[in-house]
Amino acid sequence: MPLPVLTAAFAAALLLGAMAFFSFVVAPVVFATLARPEAARLMRALFPVYYLVVIGLGAAAALTLAIADHPQEGGVMAFVAAAAALLRQGLLPRLESLRPAKEAGEAAAARAFARLHRASMIVNLLQMLAAAALLAGLLA
Repeated sequence: MPLPVLTAAFAAALLLGAMAFFSFVVAPVVFATLARPEAARLMRALFPVYYLVVIGLGAAAALTLAIADHPQEGGVMAFVAAAAALLRQGLLPRLESLRPAKEAGEAAAARAFARLHRASMIVNLLQMLAAAALLAGLLA
């Protein structure tokens, strides 16, 4: 396997592992261990960093795949990185703007918050599936 492809596979594996660990271990443990307000505050602090990790590893994999002349695979990882950037810069601020109204009991804000949160979870799952499919293809 050429070095750029190996590097991309390594970045994609790190990305998938980090995303899975955060989604299926960190988040559930935080909410099971801490009271909801403290858990939510901790997760709000972690999400910007989480998205930076996804952006960085996704971009590294995309770039090395482009160097290795694998444009389709590079495009998949560019999607993963770009989606994380959109979530970090667009969705997180919108969720934060809705939080006070949601916590005050405003039904419309709670519905909007839930819809955006659900959308972010779907995008996160799609990103993990994309990274897993890419890895399977590279390692096949």
